[in-house]
Amino acid sequence: MNKKNAAVVLTTGTLVLALAGCWGGSPASDQQPTSPTPDPAVSCIVSCQDVPQAEHTGPPSLAADEAATKAATEAAQKVMAAYTDTTKSKEDWFQTLAPLITTGYAQDAQYIQPSRLKARKIITGASVVPAEVADGHQVRVKFGTNAGDWVVIMTRASAGAPWLASNVLPLEAS
Repeated sequence: MNKKNAAVVLTTGTLVLALAGCWGGSPASDQQPTSPTPDPAVSCIVSCQDVPQAEHTGPPSLAADEAATKAATEAAQKVMAAYTDTTKSKEDWFQTLAPLITTGYAQDAQYIQPSRLKARKIITGASVVPAEVADGHQVRVKFGTNAGDWVVIMTRASAGAPWLASNVLPLEAS
């Protein structure tokens, strides 16, 4: 074998070994890992900065009755009052809002600068935005503000769970 052929064999061998290192080298590594089967008897507490918010066991079917809508509307009023209180420091504003919102929304809301919010004052009271399909898990509540109509999207995991805001946004963006 000449030097040129030896270099090609060596380079090809190195490439094969490098690719084999990426592959893992065993057929077992090609198989998808198995995930544990969820135990329906197990639930967890969803929280936001150590403030318990809602027990989550999965979304059971819920009735969208008048009492649920009233409770969601009352909770949305608290959310909107906290949201539009832009006189507070960022930390105080978020600490007031955090127990009223979902952990998912809290991840975004922690970066909001209250002093930069357009909606600063509630002008008209709460009114429920009709849903295409009322399922008892979500209620959209509209407020008139100095910056136009805004919507608070209220959600709950179960009939006994508190209503929490999953978003606050202008009506046209909802």
